[in-house]
Amino acid sequence: MIVPLPGAFRLTCYAYRKDYHRHIFRHPLGCLNADRGEGAGRHYTGERNALFQLENFHRYFLYAGIAILPFFYYDFYHSLVFSGSFALRLGSLVLLANALLLTAWTLSCHALRHLVGGNVDCYSCVMGGGLRKSVYDRQSWLNAHHEALAWISLLTIFFADLYLRGVSAGLPLDASVLGA
Repeated sequence: MIVPLPGAFRLTCYAYRKDYHRHIFRHPLGCLNADRGEGAGRHYTGERNALFQLENFHRYFLYAGIAILPFFYYDFYHSLVFSGSFALRLGSLVLLANALLLTAWTLSCHALRHLVGGNVDCYSCVMGGGLRKSVYDRQSWLNAHHEALAWISLLTIFFADLYLRGVSAGLPLDASVLGA
């Protein structure tokens, strides 16, 4: 039931938009290249069509993505105490890696960067400007790695899902690392 929200967050993410616009839709045009279907009859339309307008809702999907993150950490916690006592298992580490990478990708989002401080022209002019500038600088560093985090976190989602499906199917994948 919740898949459409994180799915829409990923689909409208700039890291993915760049790839699917360039490689699937062949848009925007680069140098005129007949091999890519470009010609005098195909003009750049800017961001006026319906697909681009839908992508402008990315910041709202960001809020849904942030709201979903605690559930990944709950799953990690639940995997630690599932048996009634503390047990760190390989599956717990897979869930933790998945949660941490999803958090890093979400927090590196350009829309969050804008909320944190990208909309301020003068940090000394606003209350708490020094702290806000510091948070903005840290988030900007994380934003520089946004595309890599997007692809890595997508791969960890697939890996965690396959791992959990294997464990639930009875495959002996979940070894105890620490505890009972």
